[in-house]
Amino acid sequence: MKNIFFLILYVSMFSFSHSAKEGDLDGAWRAIEAFINGERQEVVDGLMVATEGYMSINWTAADGNKYFNYSSYEFDGGMVNVEILNHSLDQYIGAKFSHKPDFMGDKKSYITTFVWDEVEYTHRWEKMSCATERCARSSNFGK
Repeated sequence: MKNIFFLILYVSMFSFSHSAKEGDLDGAWRAIEAFINGERQEVVDGLMVATEGYMSINWTAADGNKYFNYSSYEFDGGMVNVEILNHSLDQYIGAKFSHKPDFMGDKKSYITTFVWDEVEYTHRWEKMSCATERCARSSNFGK
């Protein structure tokens, strides 16, 4: 019985969430859920394309305004360090922040939280390919 418990524990560690490493963000992603300071957002309209250390993100804010940013990023021990290279709001160009994506086992969805200007943002991103194929999902996000 003890061995079965440890086997299940071992398998679950590799089947559910994983930290990020080089190449994990590559691809096209869409925001599935978003929270700002713990409050679920009704409008979740974000698209991201990332490859080789650069990403472009487009989103619609709750007020209906559309925004974008173009950033560089690098991995450091599971953390992703981001620098904004271009942004629809000039004051954010050059801003830097870090976050730690928590990937599902298939690396096709992840949850991440970061703080920017004293506001906490939490997002769940999913690969665009999940619209046509089965992907693992986080069932307890936002609870």
